[in-house]
Amino acid sequence: MRYNQRLTFVRQEKGSLVHQPQIYPVNVTSLGFQAQNLVFGSAQRGSVAVRFQNKVDVRSGFFTVAGKNYEIKNSNYTDRSSTIYGVEYHGRL
Repeated sequence: MRYNQRLTFVRQEKGSLVHQPQIYPVNVTSLGFQAQNLVFGSAQRGSVAVRFQNKVDVRSGFFTVAGKNYEIKNSNYTDRSSTIYGVEYHGRL
C-alpha cells in the first residue's frame, strides 16, 4: 500500500477553524456503493477512506487532501494503524 498523498487536519477550537501544522502521509481510496452503505448507512457523494501508516487519534473535524476538503464521518483504530472515513465538504475552511 502506498502512502503517497499528504493530509492536514483542520480542527474547530473556540468557534474558529485552526489548520494543524502536522502533515501525515496517507493512502486515500474512494468508496464504492456497497462500502458506503456499510460505513454510512447510505450512499454519499465524494466518500473516501483514508489509511494512516501509524495510529492517529482523531474522531471529528475536517481534513484536507490534494486540495479537497473533507469532513470526518467515522473512524476505526487498531493498535498499529488508523482509518478515517470522510465525505467531501464544499464549505469554506
